[in-house]
Amino acid sequence: MTPVRILVVDDELELERLIKQRFRKQITAKTMDFLFAANGVEALQTLQHDRQIDMVLTDLNMPEMDGLTLMHCLPRVNDSLKVVVVSAYNDMTRIRQAMNEGAFDFLTKPIDFQDLKQTIEKTIKSVQKLRHQKIQAQQFQEALLEAAFHDTLTGIPNRRGLCYHLNCLFEQSTPSAEQKIALLFIDLDGFKQINDQLGHLAGDELLKHVAQRLVPCLREGDMVARLGGDEFVVVLSSVTDVTVAISVVERVQAQLAKPFELGGVFELGGVQVVIGVSIGITIGKLTNQTPEELLREADIAMYSAKARGKGCYVVFDTMTPEP
Repeated sequence: MTPVRILVVDDELELERLIKQRFRKQITAKTMDFLFAANGVEALQTLQHDRQIDMVLTDLNMPEMDGLTLMHCLPRVNDSLKVVVVSAYNDMTRIRQAMNEGAFDFLTKPIDFQDLKQTIEKTIKSVQKLRHQKIQAQQFQEALLEAAFHDTLTGIPNRRGLCYHLNCLFEQSTPSAEQKIALLFIDLDGFKQINDQLGHLAGDELLKHVAQRLVPCLREGDMVARLGGDEFVVVLSSVTDVTVAISVVERVQAQLAKPFELGGVFELGGVQVVIGVSIGITIGKLTNQTPEELLREADIAMYSAKARGKGCYVVFDTMTPEP
C-alpha cells in the first residue's frame, strides 16, 4: 500500500517533532509519510522534485514566502494538490482569505491533533476521488481516440489512423532526408461473391482473418490499415528500392493464398474459402510527395493489377503486371 504523503510547511520546529510523535504508528506502518519545509520557498523546491505528494499543510505566517503566496504558486506545480491552512485563531481574516482562494480546509493553532488526523483523512479522500476522476477521464479520452483511429471490425487502424500515420512520417522527415516509403494497396478478389453467397457475417469473419494474417507479414515500424470494405493498405516505413516492397508482397500473397476456415457463423459446420488478392505498389520520397499522392498512385496500380486478372501485383512507376 502506498503511504499518504503530506508536506508540512511551517517554520516552527516543535510542530515537526509533535507530528512525528503523534503519528509515529502511521509512519512506522508506512500508511503516512510526512515531509517538512520551513517556508514556501522550500516547499516549492520539494514539490518540484517530488510529484507524489498528496496534500500540503501550511502555516499562513512564515518568513521568505508565506502560506498565501505559496497557495498562488501551487497550481503551476501540481493542480491536484489540496491545501489545508493553519494559523492562530485571532488571524481569521487571513484564514477566510485563504479559504476564498481555494484552501480545502483550515486548522487553528494550537493544533488539536485529533482534529488534524480527521482533517487529513477527509482531505486525502477528496484528493483520491479527484485523481480517480482524472484517470477515468483520461481512460475515456484514450478509448475515444482508439475508436476514432481503429477499425471496429478488425482492430487494426482505419482510414483516419492511416492518414495520421502517414502525416506523422512526413512531418518527421527533414528536407535533406532521402528516406523512401512504400504503400501496398490490397484488394480481395471475389469478396463480393463471398458476401452474396455466404452472407455478410461470413464476409466480416473473412476480413478479420485477413487482418490477422497481414500483421505478421510486416517488418518493425510498418503498419497495416483497413480503408473500408475489402481494401487494406500496408505502409512500409523505410525501403531502399522496390525489391523490398516486393518481398513483403510475396509474403502477403503466400499468407492470403492459404484457405480460410469460416466456421464461426454457420450452425451446421464451417466453410472453407480461398481468395486471391490484387496489389498496387508505389514508392515515394517523403520530401517530394504527399500522402494523398502516394495513396492515389497505389490505388491506380491496384486497379491496374485487378484488370490483369486475379493474384497480380503492379508497381506504379512501371505499371508492369507480375504474376
